[in-house]
Amino acid sequence: MRVGSVTIGRSGDKGSTLDLTLVAVDDAAWNWLEPRLTTERAQQEISRVMPGTITRYPVPGLRALKFVIEDALPGGVYATLHAGLHWQKAAIWVLLDMELED
Repeated sequence: MRVGSVTIGRSGDKGSTLDLTLVAVDDAAWNWLEPRLTTERAQQEISRVMPGTITRYPVPGLRALKFVIEDALPGGVYATLHAGLHWQKAAIWVLLDMELED
């Protein structure tokens, strides 16, 4: 199943840190997503296009998974040699487009 079919996503930055958050649309989606979208699985997808170590923070009260990537945007979103603001907005799609097994 495609992650984006059961979640909405947002991206943000703080300095050189990129923040990607997925919010499940309901309890059933959360119960499906939370055990499947591991740190390792997210790292596997994101590392194809962005260096950095991912830390995963489950937020069960909001049915959300927050992924923080330190030093993803060296110098901040406007100074980085990475795609900067465009990457920040596009990065969430790497997670939303993931296919996870049912």
